[in-house]
Amino acid sequence: MRGYSLMELVVALAVSAVLGASALPIFTQQTESLLLQKEAGRWLSYLQLVKARSIANKGSIEVDLVTFSRDSQTSGIQTEYTYSSSASLTFLGESAAATPGHIKLIGKSRQIKVIISSVARIRLCLSEGDSLPGIPPC
Repeated sequence: MRGYSLMELVVALAVSAVLGASALPIFTQQTESLLLQKEAGRWLSYLQLVKARSIANKGSIEVDLVTFSRDSQTSGIQTEYTYSSSASLTFLGESAAATPGHIKLIGKSRQIKVIISSVARIRLCLSEGDSLPGIPPC
């Protein structure tokens, strides 16, 4: 006789199912990490672009946080920020200054802060959760 018996196939299938089920949480966590890092990079690039335009135009530019945060929510990342309509994030042109505050990107198990200082330094840090490559803890 050649081939595998039904019992051998069922055992092989059961072993494969157990291995697949044990890998699912790790896969989900890695997917969330990559998505959060991608969003953080997108925010960082956007804010640096607005800052550069403000310096080049030698004028103040107010950042549209509401529209940009909607795009983050479509990818499953929640955003919170310390800015409001009365104290918006504004880059002040030639002086290279900004309204200080932070933007928090919230995933299921991690949080990243995009911190903007009064001298318009923009940086990322991990405020909650396990470490992420390239992002230091706050």
